[in-house]
Amino acid sequence: MPINDLYKNLAEHPDRRMRFFAIDGRMVTKTFPEVHDDVVRLMDELRDRGVGAGDLVGIAGPNSYEWVVADLALLGLGCVSVALPLERRTDAATMDELAGRYGLSALLLTQAPPGNPDLPQGVAWLGLRPPAFEPRPAPARPDLPDDVFSIAFSSGTSGSKKGLMMSAKGVENTIRTSGEAWRVDGDDNLLIVMPFSNFQQRYLIYLAVRYGLDATVVAPERMFQKMRDFEPTIVLGPPSFFEVAHNRVDSAGVRERWPVLLAAVLDAVLPDRVGRPLRARLGRRWTGMYGSRVRLMFTGSAPVPPRTVRLFQLLGAPLHEVYGSTEVGWIAFNLPGRSKVGSAGRPVDGIGVEVADDGEVVVRTDSPQCLGYVFEGTETQDTVFLPGGRVATGDLGRFDEAGFLRLVGRKKNVIITRSGVKINPEELELAVEKACRVTRAMVASPSGDGLLTCVVWLDDWRSPERTAEVEAYIEESNRQREAARRISDVVFRPESELTVESGLLTRNFKVDRSAVARTIFGEKTGAGR
Repeated sequence: MPINDLYKNLAEHPDRRMRFFAIDGRMVTKTFPEVHDDVVRLMDELRDRGVGAGDLVGIAGPNSYEWVVADLALLGLGCVSVALPLERRTDAATMDELAGRYGLSALLLTQAPPGNPDLPQGVAWLGLRPPAFEPRPAPARPDLPDDVFSIAFSSGTSGSKKGLMMSAKGVENTIRTSGEAWRVDGDDNLLIVMPFSNFQQRYLIYLAVRYGLDATVVAPERMFQKMRDFEPTIVLGPPSFFEVAHNRVDSAGVRERWPVLLAAVLDAVLPDRVGRPLRARLGRRWTGMYGSRVRLMFTGSAPVPPRTVRLFQLLGAPLHEVYGSTEVGWIAFNLPGRSKVGSAGRPVDGIGVEVADDGEVVVRTDSPQCLGYVFEGTETQDTVFLPGGRVATGDLGRFDEAGFLRLVGRKKNVIITRSGVKINPEELELAVEKACRVTRAMVASPSGDGLLTCVVWLDDWRSPERTAEVEAYIEESNRQREAARRISDVVFRPESELTVESGLLTRNFKVDRSAVARTIFGEKTGAGR
């Protein structure tokens, strides 16, 4: 089904529904036919305002029912949506500047602007229907390839901000790949938590509409409060979604943890087909927070502690690592019956993956999700989109003997010592996270001379026992490493500061190395050089 016709499929699934649970507790539930009718209505209203095929139209605001209706309506009209990463209220001057910068005919807001101001020309709040605005006069627009249906903004494969030209053909292929690999059916309920301005979350809505699946959209702050009520079957999220359960097991007393110990015994003596259901019952105390119907859990987008995946699988929970990028789509999957902890999985069908001489993962595909950069990041395009349909991911990896791809770090994060030794900090970080009870670790060279400092975030960061545990591990591991890879200093920080709001985490819950360097080490740092 062409992506511009997705909205038509809504009317074919009268029993399916979308649910939206906002941070303020507001709940919106709509059947697919109701969504269809609202999409068609908005299409008519936008046409009446002069919006049509080829126009660039922005969407801004937090996840909501209005966001989905606007997105599907713009698809149906043949517009090019521009998903602005503005989840918080924005002043009128900023709206006007963004509309001009990106050549928008209109900008649709999914929440009321602050203070009820007079909105700039072309800006409309979707809480007022029909939307009252006059399109902006013939703005200057980039020359986009015919297949581009949306522009998304992302950190991209090289870390800086990018405007990505999303391909209809490529996204249709991603939808098809997911539907077939995950064997979705009408009993499935997709959980969506991250912002829609992050393209993966929008594609999950498209997947639900294409295959007739329920979709549940929950504000991150409300996720664990409502998960049991909503009973999702497929959950995708960054590692932090799943580390919550692991941390609860870690903090439990010995008597409370006996089910985990018994599950370990069963895992050792019983075949998986027999032991997994028993282990799942034992683990329900911790994994039950995700609901009782989950059949697939996927995590990626940031380094995944193997101990978290191992714990979930020990407790019979279907957590698997996956690997993809906004530029390419899905690159590798771990799936039930074809999974290896600590790997990103095997390449998905139709994707060629090779490891270059310098260790960078390079992907070859006939249907990339992205056709290049626009507005932001165009200066890096030729280093990412290579001849022959190849895309340089910026990730460092290697294949094991069974064909599973293991990611070991980011090319841009490599630290080079004065003697020319190249150090991949992610490998050192993962070792700390694997061996110690820490929330996150980051290795950097603050002075730029190759001497390594490890920043460690802990829930109880002032506890002598917890800090001594980390220091003892680093002291012991240093004895086993060559001099260039030894960690010379450890900095302990509170877990509570590691948030998106503080700027130390990205919207995808990755540690923002540059922000950490500025905050903790000051401006002069070799982190991420």
